[in-house]
Amino acid sequence: MALCFTAALLTALLPVTSPAPQAAAGAASRKDAEWPNHHRDLAGSRYSPLAQIDRSNVARLATAWTWKPDTSEKPAEFRNQSTPLMVNGLLYFTSGTNRSVYAVDPGTGATRWSWSMVEGARARRAPRRGAGRGVSYWTDGKERRIFVITPGFQMVALDANTGKQVPTFGTGGVVDLKLQLGVELNVDSAAIGNSSPPLVFEDIVVVGPALEVGLQPTSMRNVPGRILALDARTGALRWRFNTIPQAGEPGNETWENDSWRYTGNAGAWAPLSLDSKRGFLYLPVEAATGDYYGGHRHGDNLFSTSIVCLNVRTGKRVWHFQTVHHDIWDYDNPTAPMLADIRVNGRRREALVQITKQSFAYVLDRVTGKPIWPIVERPVPASDVPGERASRTQPIPSRPAPFDRQGVTPNDLIDFTPALRAEALAALTPFRMGALFQPASLNNAADGTKGTISLPGTVGGANWEHGAYDPERGTLFVGSFTNPVILAMANDPKRSDMNYILVGDEVPTVRGLPIIKPPYSRVTAIDLNSGNHRWMVPNGDTPDEVKQHPALAGLSIPPTGGFARPFMVATKTLLFVAEGWRGAPKLRALDKRTGATLAEFTLPGMASASPMSYALNGVQYVAIWVGDTRANPPTQLVVMALK
Repeated sequence: MALCFTAALLTALLPVTSPAPQAAAGAASRKDAEWPNHHRDLAGSRYSPLAQIDRSNVARLATAWTWKPDTSEKPAEFRNQSTPLMVNGLLYFTSGTNRSVYAVDPGTGATRWSWSMVEGARARRAPRRGAGRGVSYWTDGKERRIFVITPGFQMVALDANTGKQVPTFGTGGVVDLKLQLGVELNVDSAAIGNSSPPLVFEDIVVVGPALEVGLQPTSMRNVPGRILALDARTGALRWRFNTIPQAGEPGNETWENDSWRYTGNAGAWAPLSLDSKRGFLYLPVEAATGDYYGGHRHGDNLFSTSIVCLNVRTGKRVWHFQTVHHDIWDYDNPTAPMLADIRVNGRRREALVQITKQSFAYVLDRVTGKPIWPIVERPVPASDVPGERASRTQPIPSRPAPFDRQGVTPNDLIDFTPALRAEALAALTPFRMGALFQPASLNNAADGTKGTISLPGTVGGANWEHGAYDPERGTLFVGSFTNPVILAMANDPKRSDMNYILVGDEVPTVRGLPIIKPPYSRVTAIDLNSGNHRWMVPNGDTPDEVKQHPALAGLSIPPTGGFARPFMVATKTLLFVAEGWRGAPKLRALDKRTGATLAEFTLPGMASASPMSYALNGVQYVAIWVGDTRANPPTQLVVMALK
């Protein structure tokens, strides 16, 4: 297949050698001023120690500059999910459906260089198209490189100064990752890609793959989501880890009837994290094919929906912890595990925290994988979908408590008025309700029901928006969305060779109002030293369609939070929270101690990616991507500073 490579040095290109260290905001060091990794550090904290913007002046925050993409690229991108990096005096990010890479001046937004690859049919068939969630940076003190993974699942090494492909990496700067998986496949059509930047440590670049969404897979057979580690200098394969264990490997016995031979997925589409002191790599592994039916893969299915610790230099497994056995809820791990040094009962503990779609935070010892607080295997409901065999138990943390609703009972339904509550009960009569881990059911079950209402649903709870960890107060901040789904299964040989696939309807509303009571979304602060919640606040005000609903006329409705999953970043002084995609176009600065809103800003579109903060020449900035389908271009990077 012919590939077209471009590395356009634009008119604004200036010599980018190694500039002298810039004065950071206040007395911050250059290290504090930068944002060199996707979550700023390899520990996944999404925390910046910058403090120029604080509670005394945050109300003065205003747009300093914006960056808008070229409108000639078709189709136009309207939802950029990338988080920029700021390192060595440049801001790096991805943009557009081809996942182009840009380097811009962090003080003005002037483009220094850009790069793009045209992959043709390979990209059009990719499962994770678009801008992705950013790039990765590597340096050995002499060379400086930017790594990007294309929609067609190729890794490209770029010179961080010029944007040109590094000729000594792979073939002309490119490594075809599909050829590194160790399985036979068609490189043009195999449905495997990537949505998160690779993790870079020492001279190793680690890639977690992303595959097709498994709601209605056409087959029980799919590409396995193996983890790949490449040499940062040459692109040579260093090691490969089989997330679906092969014959003779530990965990293979948990795939009954040789289902390990054909089952796919079990990738790690969320970012990875790393304990730099030990060289321990942490994988948030997703579910196996398919998301809601496991009748073709009986058993616990290691290492699907697990946290797996590897030696980053060798790829050898150190420990694992499965958060969902035989996952049939699409409860794959959606965020990078966060590493936190905490004190529990007076004892220092080196912890790992995995935020999940099911609204749990699993807190483990990151050296051994053992729970910090007891995680108990509790009985859960059985499945009556023919051929399915749900796990009899699931691991339930004793603390922290869940950060959002779990399961659906009559007490969870809308209750603004008795009439609305009665309508909600009637609307759910055709469906099964139950606790967390209530399995999917048939759309024409013998008991007359048409599926199961599940909460949290497919997208959480929490999801890829991640959270933030404040190491000074030992506080985890996490956003969540109360979003139920209907899990109804049917046999459809015309669509899939699986016995059953998801055919669920939309969750019913009550006169257009959500059937579950508010808050609809929330921000929760959790003390990781005690496992207790510090506070919870709704993620924003009440949406207009609720506030102005005629059925609620005359009622005083407190803030409910928007219909969105929040994005956030913590700094030394504040917690910045953007309401999220499909929410109000708002960015808020919260008091980390109480959750109170200190300032609120209207953005030129809905937030579409996690914000970050950096400093340059004594000025602290906050940057975030926003999107508005009515605008031209529909997406832009907004960078704010004190005015």
